[in-house]
Amino acid sequence: MKQAMINYIQKEKNDELYTPREAIDPILKYLDKNKIYWECTDFGDSNITKVLKENGFKVISTNKEQLDFLVDEANFEFDVIITNPPYSLKNEFLKKCYEYKKPFLLLLPITALEGKQRSKLYKENGLEIIVLDKRINFMKNKKNVWFNTSWFCNKVCKKELNFEKLE
Repeated sequence: MKQAMINYIQKEKNDELYTPREAIDPILKYLDKNKIYWECTDFGDSNITKVLKENGFKVISTNKEQLDFLVDEANFEFDVIITNPPYSLKNEFLKKCYEYKKPFLLLLPITALEGKQRSKLYKENGLEIIVLDKRINFMKNKKNVWFNTSWFCNKVCKKELNFEKLE
C-alpha cells in the first residue's frame, strides 16, 4: 500500500478519472428534482449528466471550451453545481464553488479533507461529506484507485457526515 502511494505521487498528474455510474446512484436521494444542476466539466460523455437526466433531473452541461468554470461566470440560471473536477485543481474548484454561494457536490479524494487552504474554506463556509463505502473503479479493466473518493458537498445534506453504499 505504501509503495502504491509513493508510485502514485511520483507519476505525472492524471486528471482523466471519469465518474462511473456506481458513484452517482448513492447521491440521487440527496438531490431535488425541482433544481437545475450544472455539470461544469462535461465534455459530452459525462455519466453525471446521463444519470441525472435519466432520473428526471434538469441538467446544464458545459466544458472548459464552452465556459471555463474557474475563469468565467455562468451566463445562465442554475441552482446546484455537481462535478468530478480534475483533482490537481481541487482547491480552485472548491474556492469557486464557495464563491457562487450555491449548493454543490464535488467528487473528490477523501484526502481533500487535509490542507490549510481547504481547512479554512470548510471552516468558513461549511462542509458535508457523503462517504462512499468502497473505492471507486474509475478505469475499466483496472484496479480501483488506492484512495477513497467521496462527495464533498455544501448545502445539500441534512447532516455533515453521511455514509452510502456503492452497489
